[in-house]
Amino acid sequence: MILLLIIIRVPPFVPCNHTICTFLFNIICTLLIITLYVCATYRKIKGGCSSHQIRNVVVEELLLDGIRRITAFARNHEDEFVEMVTKKTRIKLDKSMRDGKRELEQSQARIKKLDEIIQRLYEDNIEGKISDERFAKMTANYEAEQQNLESRLVELKSTMTSEKESALGVDHFLTLVRKYTDIKELTAEIIREFVEKIHVYKAERIDGRRVQRIKIVYNCIGEFDPPVSTSTTEKEKSA
Repeated sequence: MILLLIIIRVPPFVPCNHTICTFLFNIICTLLIITLYVCATYRKIKGGCSSHQIRNVVVEELLLDGIRRITAFARNHEDEFVEMVTKKTRIKLDKSMRDGKRELEQSQARIKKLDEIIQRLYEDNIEGKISDERFAKMTANYEAEQQNLESRLVELKSTMTSEKESALGVDHFLTLVRKYTDIKELTAEIIREFVEKIHVYKAERIDGRRVQRIKIVYNCIGEFDPPVSTSTTEKEKSA
């Protein structure tokens, strides 16, 4: 049942950077059960988000259509697909690596500076320029900052390594394309293998119609719009 299929790895539905779809709410109306995905942040944190919800049938339709279009394009135009994905991921990776390297260097420089400050405080304490109590308080603050920076360094290095690996995931995606040659319906396995997350945006009124934007992010390749007709993986659809 699709209600269970949507819950994959990290929470897959994120509206306005908030987690969605960790709560399933059933409304019984005229003997029909309409299943809705409801924003958990709205339910748990007052003022944390607006009331987001979307019918599961809409999500199913968009996921199936998106996966089928992308796999068809990748299968029929493999060279073009690889070139497009590689170019896009390289641009994104280069920016991410630059930002990560900059923060890494700044953190390392600050850690070195803190070592020098702590050393001077130690010398001032030995010479009697500052009291033991003052020395302990000041060094505790600097050491706490240093520990936070060192933890951030580990996190940054891990993130940069993961991004390098994931940015080169087009080959893995092509393996999935060859594995699933004719996708007729969604299964838990298909969603886990193809979908990283989905962004659901707040519904709006456009020309009197309720319209809600949905953006699919795929494993290995991120967002991708096959260059055919006017369709796109980021759709506007009544929900």
